[in-house]
Amino acid sequence: MLSAPDKALLVKLFYMNEESATIALRKFRVQKNVKSGKGPLTPAGLLKFVKRFEETGKLEDRARAGRPCLKEARAPCIAVEMEAIASEAASGTNSAREAARRLGLPPSSVRNILRRILQLYPYKLQSCHELLPADTAQREAFAKWAFSKIEQDPTWVFNILWTDEAHFSLHGDVNNHNCPIWATSNPREYTQKPLHSPKVTAWCGFTGSFIIEPFFFETQCPVNGCITETVNAQRYLTLLWETVLPCLIQRGQISNVTFMQDGATSHTANLVKAFLIQTFGEDRIVSRRCSYPWPPQSPDLTPADFWLWGYLKSRVYLSGPSSLSELKDAICREVSSIHPDVLHSTVAGFVTGLECLLPCGGGHVEHILV
Repeated sequence: MLSAPDKALLVKLFYMNEESATIALRKFRVQKNVKSGKGPLTPAGLLKFVKRFEETGKLEDRARAGRPCLKEARAPCIAVEMEAIASEAASGTNSAREAARRLGLPPSSVRNILRRILQLYPYKLQSCHELLPADTAQREAFAKWAFSKIEQDPTWVFNILWTDEAHFSLHGDVNNHNCPIWATSNPREYTQKPLHSPKVTAWCGFTGSFIIEPFFFETQCPVNGCITETVNAQRYLTLLWETVLPCLIQRGQISNVTFMQDGATSHTANLVKAFLIQTFGEDRIVSRRCSYPWPPQSPDLTPADFWLWGYLKSRVYLSGPSSLSELKDAICREVSSIHPDVLHSTVAGFVTGLECLLPCGGGHVEHILV
């Protein structure tokens, strides 16, 4: 049920956009954060509403004969009950089914009223790193320092080499929420998964204009072929010396990039720190135990974490790799297909995240990439 100001806004947007119902509805949904609806919130319904407005000069609906709509009468009670359920839960969650049970209503009716009358939608809780007061202070200080660097040189952030490692399991992970099976009865379908699935550990680094091909931490074995290794300081240093440095020199970027890494133990060992300072200088390193430390507990700020690994894992398993060799080939193939415009947009998303970080005092941020 739209309020009088909302109806007036709809009519105003309709005339302001050359009497286009589609454009008016799109702008209305953006301003009011409404996903969908019926009645005036459809193109045909809006045209009908405007026609009635032109005929009567009134925004109110015509008086209707018959009994009042039960949905509208029940909406306030359902809203109160949902708030009561949320107040009783430690996480602030509520349940349409529980509200229906307490009110003695069909769950489908309650869900219908929540969506169409109260315009409420279900959202799932998301897990994130716990932030202590010291963590938020460091995150806020980092954001202020980063903005001072961007103010001095707007291209600085696009020349940061964002680096990270991630594990890729051969059999991937099945998200049960995204794999429903609609049937008249329970099909009892199962997906088999090894207890210890073989995996590879991949390293990647990218700036706002280029990406370095993945590096895999592994060793050759005459019997079993390649064996995945854990990342220690010596292996990480070998990666920097034999892969990262030659690539940056070949691209002519060794004097431009600022090297970024998280606070993993292998990243901050003395021999690694000495190599980074010798290669980039202390003023072009963002890392724990350096002049400009990367803030702790901040995967929501790292482009590799909030974009790269999720994107790659959504792509590499589409081909159904059956061996570690095929899995590595898929990773390399997907990395090489990433367009520089996507990298630029991702780094811009990091800046947007920093802009959201300051108003919330260093708290968690959510990224929306386009």
